[in-house]
Amino acid sequence: MTLVTKDGLQAMLDTADADKRTRIIGRALVVLFKRQTADERQNNDVNVENGVGFTGADGESGCIGAKYFIKHGTLLDWVVDKWMKKNDKGFSRLVKYHKQLNEAAEAKVLEKTG
Repeated sequence: MTLVTKDGLQAMLDTADADKRTRIIGRALVVLFKRQTADERQNNDVNVENGVGFTGADGESGCIGAKYFIKHGTLLDWVVDKWMKKNDKGFSRLVKYHKQLNEAAEAKVLEKTG
């Protein structure tokens, strides 16, 4: 089952109002943050290139953003701007993590349905 697709996530980000967009990004950062190793979470970096959690380029800002969202329930503008910045194909930075976000969404559905 596919719940989070590349195009679907981008459409959700593009059509959401500012508050909802912030919540989408914040919740996604927390999901990815939880997939980091304990050392990576503590040090706000990536030291294991394992295809899980943030890439090296996103490790610091991803960890900082996730921690801020956990504590405050919102994100600072610079964090939202970073994750909304589009690449040359028109996809926001967050969208590159759609497969991991889909895995987490599928696991959550299975957990609820038992």
